[in-house]
Amino acid sequence: MDMRPVDIISEAGLFDAVFRGSNMFYQGIDAGTRQIRVFMSSTNPAITGVPILDTTTTFTSPNGYTVIHTGFARTGSTPGRVLWIVPDAAADPGAGNVGIRILHAGVGLATNVDVNITRRATDTLPTRPQWPTSRIRASGRTSRARRDTVLTSGVAADSMRVVVTAAGTKTPVLFSVKVPRGIAERRPAIRSQGPACPARSFTAVIVPASVVGSTAPQGGAFAAPSAVFLVDKRPPNTIPAP
Repeated sequence: MDMRPVDIISEAGLFDAVFRGSNMFYQGIDAGTRQIRVFMSSTNPAITGVPILDTTTTFTSPNGYTVIHTGFARTGSTPGRVLWIVPDAAADPGAGNVGIRILHAGVGLATNVDVNITRRATDTLPTRPQWPTSRIRASGRTSRARRDTVLTSGVAADSMRVVVTAAGTKTPVLFSVKVPRGIAERRPAIRSQGPACPARSFTAVIVPASVVGSTAPQGGAFAAPSAVFLVDKRPPNTIPAP
């Protein structure tokens, strides 16, 4: 799919996006009221020239936003397609921490789910989830969410996980996905990469399984819900010691 503003000339947007496709990092866009359209990506102008969703929204500087196209495309399916415009306000999580936000865009999954971040694959889920059902919704123009922080010290690389269960339960686990940890670049003045690097904030977006019989990839990892990760705040530039 292609998603882009059409009222201005801009390179901002998401182009030729596959199912669960995303831009991990922010793109710049002119502030103001923007007309955004979503198209099927195709080499046939008769297909790609017809928008399947058309909306306007106002972006103000210097704010950041997460834009999510979610919902079912087939006529009569619920919830139908919608474009969420979610304001971002990622604060500095503090030294040794990462900031985490959860957005529930997993249509077809339970409307209410519980979400936890575990520091190790062997961790036991808490009795009270970090993101309980009342804080995560899949309906409406925007998704309500709470931002939290997690201490990264003592966490092995690639071990931090987003664990999702049905509301009010700890088992069975609907899915568990590793958070891309990342490492500091070994070049001067380059920001460290990867959502789970300390002093960084990120959003985990819960995404659905592919619809059977659709043009989305079928089987394998796409047969179950998962999460994609977006970086909301990068840490300060790093200059490694000589």
